[in-house]
Amino acid sequence: MSGEAARTHAPWDVVIVGAGPAGCAAGIGCAEAGLKVLIVEAARFPRALPGETLHPGVEPLLERLGVADAVRNAGFLRHEGVWTHAPEGRMFTPYGSDGKGPWRGFQAWRATFDALLLRRAVSRGAGVLQPCRALRPLVEHGRVVGLETSMGPLNSRFVVDASGGGRWLVRKHGVSRHVGSPPLLARYGYVQGEWGEALEQPVLRLEPGGWEWMARVRPGHWAWARLSLDPSRQTSAQPPRALATGRALGPSRGAEVTWSWVEDCAGEGYFIAGDAAVVLDPASSQGVLRALMQGMMAAHFITPCVLGTSDEPEAASAYRRWVKDLYHRSASKLRARYARGASSGVE
Repeated sequence: MSGEAARTHAPWDVVIVGAGPAGCAAGIGCAEAGLKVLIVEAARFPRALPGETLHPGVEPLLERLGVADAVRNAGFLRHEGVWTHAPEGRMFTPYGSDGKGPWRGFQAWRATFDALLLRRAVSRGAGVLQPCRALRPLVEHGRVVGLETSMGPLNSRFVVDASGGGRWLVRKHGVSRHVGSPPLLARYGYVQGEWGEALEQPVLRLEPGGWEWMARVRPGHWAWARLSLDPSRQTSAQPPRALATGRALGPSRGAEVTWSWVEDCAGEGYFIAGDAAVVLDPASSQGVLRALMQGMMAAHFITPCVLGTSDEPEAASAYRRWVKDLYHRSASKLRARYARGASSGVE
């Protein structure tokens, strides 16, 4: 959609910044409710991002979003659990099972996964501006009423910031962010090779002061990530030793994963979702799942406000409480996982 076309359809009910899992989930939910939705995305697709390992708990969310069949048919590798290597020993933890058999997660190639979500949003009626950069929020009497973009101004009843680690609205609107750990930078990359059954299931190796992760994401392709929890020690940019004989597919990359949550993640005319609202390091293994949940919950609260059946301040307050609880419950579980190791500095 061109910038001129976007302006002719203005004002929008909801403009969403970011076409990742949180943004697309919000877009699908709002569009299915009949709202006029526009998604603004700065990057061209496909784009390479970490976060491919999805817990089986994601399937009910995919069903509600209408993409479960598309994801199942995308040819993603599946896995039944995770190997954990810790100082006290090596253990395989299956996800569980029911009458239909073992529960299986997805090794979802993110470029494909994100494209499936965006395609679903468009099929439900959402418009898309891509590539298009969000420059600044438009504010009148303290209320966010749209945003200025690289393709012109967009007026909307609500703006959803799903910009990820860029935290667009936090930076541009002065929204406060609570930090619960020292600065953390994860490193990740991809390696090509064959290692047989030894690495068929994802592996989490816990070490004093940090961890490393390996997972086969495509035939012959492994993703890896690692993090040092020691503020005085830089995270290594080298692949794990178990993958050292493979061929690196490009240089490793960095991702800022400092634990944080945004207290005022909803306010006058705006909601914040995904990594823009809550960040925990990847050992929590639920980043994409949390992003989908937040996008869906943002749509849940925005829709009745636009339709005039809900009080906006109450909806914003309820969303803020839900996000705060989500962060603290997830952080508590992650903190317990680290409890046996060296001090991580998390609060």
